[in-house]
Amino acid sequence: MKARLEAQVMDARLRSVLLAIVENYIETVEPVGSRTLSKMLDLGLSSATIRNVMADLTEQGYLEQPHTSAGRVPTNRAYRFYVEQGGGEGLLPEEVKRVVERTLSESASGLMNLLSCTSRLLSELTQLTSVVASPRVSKTRLRLIEFLRISDHRIYAVLITQSNMVYHKIIEVSEDLAQDFLNSVSRYLNEQFARKPLEEMRQQVQDRLMDEKETYDQLLAHAVRLSKKALDLSDEREVYVEGLSSILREFGDLNRIRELLVLLEQKNALVERMDASLQPGGVHIAIGMENGHQGWNDCSLVTASYSYADNVLGAIGVIGPTRMNYRRVIPIVNYTARALSQAIMEQ
Repeated sequence: MKARLEAQVMDARLRSVLLAIVENYIETVEPVGSRTLSKMLDLGLSSATIRNVMADLTEQGYLEQPHTSAGRVPTNRAYRFYVEQGGGEGLLPEEVKRVVERTLSESASGLMNLLSCTSRLLSELTQLTSVVASPRVSKTRLRLIEFLRISDHRIYAVLITQSNMVYHKIIEVSEDLAQDFLNSVSRYLNEQFARKPLEEMRQQVQDRLMDEKETYDQLLAHAVRLSKKALDLSDEREVYVEGLSSILREFGDLNRIRELLVLLEQKNALVERMDASLQPGGVHIAIGMENGHQGWNDCSLVTASYSYADNVLGAIGVIGPTRMNYRRVIPIVNYTARALSQAIMEQ
């Protein structure tokens, strides 16, 4: 019983010392020594005891010592422990909430304008590099589809999603279709597929085309053919990046800066990392190699998803050093994602 109690006391010491080291390093960016900790912690521990605890934490992979005579600095494992122990659960000031709400409400109409505005806002509030990914087309839901005759064999198709994304393209057809007939096709498709994901709509259209037993009347036949052409949209995503200058400020090594800029230019890989947070609510934090690439070893990516009603659309986030101020950054990202979702609903 005594041994178990002593182990619990030691666990508490390890935890307190580790969290204090992480917070001190985030604030000062200086290796932390035992004397500094003995003044910070109200545990009644001597410098010698703290040195022993720090040695244990180093052996367990939570700390490292840059130089023999220097103090300790946190490893990525320490930052993960810090975050999981509530190190990112800071309170967001009411003034910041008002800035977020006002900025998004005053954004120009249209989802893309809103996403671009969100990226600028995140960078300004966190002083880090922000990344905002647009929704995958197939995951969005249909609000309206219309076909407009522009010449004998050319039709202008307009598709609007529930989240106010607008897609348009010119469709070539073999027959000359009157505008009244095209209006009937539009009404049919809107009745059948309004508020359904475009992915589901596309699959149902494809299934009907493949079903040789299906007997089409003229309206249904053209509805299927025209909607198939209208839904032939690229799933390529827009990525809005702001605050690249923060990389110059946070990472002093030119080779390291160049490597990070190259990684940020790889849009598809960046979107894949953002998509890891595509789940309703909450914040996703990837620290160092959790991002899946050696080049991200000293970076953290903090993301949160935004949605329309119950439909998760995409993600917003910030990229910064692993020593970023999680207590300040995480609430900003989380609240901004929720405010963005509300702004999309109100457009």
